[in-house]
Formats: sequence, structure tokens, C-alpha cells
Amino acid sequence: MRFFAPAIVVAAALFAPIVAAAEPSASDAVRCYFQALDRQDFSGAIALTDGAAQASTSRMVDTLKSEAAAHHARVEVKVKNVDVRSPGAPDARGVPVSVAFHIDVVGHKFCFSKVARKLDGEARFYVDPARPDRIVAIEGRIVE
Repeated sequence: MRFFAPAIVVAAALFAPIVAAAEPSASDAVRCYFQALDRQDFSGAIALTDGAAQASTSRMVDTLKSEAAAHHARVEVKVKNVDVRSPGAPDARGVPVSVAFHIDVVGHKFCFSKVARKLDGEARFYVDPARPDRIVAIEGRIVE
């Protein structure tokens, strides 16, 4: 019994940082958003959003799908580079997270593929402070 109590204290001390690191952060939500896009999991990217961010993400996905259908092609989003910065101080819109990104939109038709668009830009994602796994707004500038 003497050995059991100190073992619990040592185990708690060792696993406490792991549990603390498991809490989602605003930056994690933004990283997961880009990871979902890169996996072509558009519904997963939409599921990470609410409000205005959900509307803009849905429009983006609908535009990609309609352009691909118009050209009888398949489209693929390749996230080449994402630089997610540390979250800023919360404001009225949420917790701001700045991101710089480079995305290639690749069209596939038959056995051919071509980079249809290169999207370089910077964006500010706003994450709900009460739900750090939810992106509520996205403001950005894309250079094609």
C-alpha cells in the first residue's frame, strides 16, 4: 500500500502535461481546417465552422464543385504550405489566428492533371473562445 500512493502521484505528474496538451486551441482548429481541405474532406472543413465562416466555406466548396462539373473534371485541393501563427487576444469577433497559405487547385480529366489555380494568401480566422474547435469568421486576401 505504501508503494501504491507514490506511484499514483508520479503517474499523475507524468500524464498531466499530456492531458493539458490535449485541450484544443484556436490554432488547432485552423490547422484541422486546412488538413481537411488537403484530404478533400470538404464536409469536415465545413463541420469545423459556424456562422459566416460556414457560409463562406460552403460557397468555396460549391464553386469548386460546380467549376469541376462544368469542365467534366475532378478537382483536388493541395495545401502546399500553411503557416499558422499564434492566436491573438480575443476581440468581439473571437480569437484571431493569422495564417499564410499556398494552395494549388488541381483539375483532373481523363489521365491528365493540371494546376488550374495557385492560391497564395493571408487570412485571419476567428475562433469562438467558448468553443475553440469552432471557426466563426474568416477574413482573407488571396493572390491568384
